[in-house]
Amino acid sequence: MKKMEAMMELLTEEFEGFNKSIHKLEGLSENFKDLKVKADTSSIEFYMKEFLREQKQAMITYKEKTTEINQGIRSARIIPNWLAVFFCLAVSIQVLSLSYFAHHYIRFEDRNRTAFKTGQKESNKKLRGYFEDHPVIYEDFKKWNRKKDSIPNQK
Repeated sequence: MKKMEAMMELLTEEFEGFNKSIHKLEGLSENFKDLKVKADTSSIEFYMKEFLREQKQAMITYKEKTTEINQGIRSARIIPNWLAVFFCLAVSIQVLSLSYFAHHYIRFEDRNRTAFKTGQKESNKKLRGYFEDHPVIYEDFKKWNRKKDSIPNQK
């Protein structure tokens, strides 16, 4: 029985402790009855709107930069403009100089032909005049020319 009494005492003490805790909780819950918690999301909405606005501005900036980069890539060249102009000028100068020299070479050949024909005519005139002045030499020339034509080439 002693054990039973000891257990009863312990159980009574526990109940009293439990009751004290319940009274304390009831007192605290009285304080919270007047407290009203309302779910206010206006500040969260404000921050979300601000964040979305900043994101939209960042996207616009990124799109502008991407457009600029794409235009730069489209207009990019392997050869710079000044080098292309220089190359065209060099080719033009070469074509002009070759045309000039070809023209002068053709004219030079034509002048040589006309000079040769003129020289041939003048030499023929001088020879005729010489042979007319020296008929004996002309006769010897005819003989020599016949002998030359009658001998075949011997090689």
